[in-house]
Amino acid sequence: MSVENIKTVESVKHWIEDAGYNSPKRSQEVEHLLNELSDFCDFTEKDPDELVESCLRTTKSGDISISAKGRREIDDTIGEFVKSKGLSGHNAIVVGNNIRGFLIHNGVFMQGKVSL
Repeated sequence: MSVENIKTVESVKHWIEDAGYNSPKRSQEVEHLLNELSDFCDFTEKDPDELVESCLRTTKSGDISISAKGRREIDDTIGEFVKSKGLSGHNAIVVGNNIRGFLIHNGVFMQGKVSL
């Protein structure tokens, strides 16, 4: 999915707004984040909304809840993605956490590794 197309997706717009990335001073940072998310979408063959949806489930009562299985699968896929890009250590953690940040700002609790 191209960066231009990804900018039009509601979940991406929400992430940029909610995380405070919409400042003109952060435009280069946003482009970098959007490129990472775009690459991840290509890797998973899912659009951003499908990534969020894959971490959710409908309960018996009809409510939406986080799917532990879906969240685990996406977290594992993030690990595979950073390895496929040849990243390790701090760089792998940062890229993985940027993708997790997108999910977090769209209501999916994710916790990645800490880089010290």
